[in-house]
Amino acid sequence: MGGNATYYLQELSFNKNNGIALVSYQGEGTPGRKLLDTGKVSTRGKDLNVAAEVKQFEFSGHADRNELFEVVNKIKGNPKVLTVHGDMESCKKFAQEIHEKFGLDAHAPDVNEVVSI
Repeated sequence: MGGNATYYLQELSFNKNNGIALVSYQGEGTPGRKLLDTGKVSTRGKDLNVAAEVKQFEFSGHADRNELFEVVNKIKGNPKVLTVHGDMESCKKFAQEIHEKFGLDAHAPDVNEVVSI
């Protein structure tokens, strides 16, 4: 986990109303593994306890689009969905498809874009 994923992890971690879904394998030494193992995230040079609900979902890192849609279909409520794993074009297309299929507010943020939650 790096880049945008690490940024959003830091932004979402400290609000108990947020949820963080970690999918697939979390490699040794990565922020995702640290979060799973310790319940902490590093930000601004400090390790801080995470308030958000964290769950790991074991499915292939190569899940196809339909499998990901099945996961989205099971989401309760009306959350904002951010697509951040993949190249920008793929993330934008996937966000558009989530919005069209499920009516959810889905968005592929640009690098350094500020997203209000």
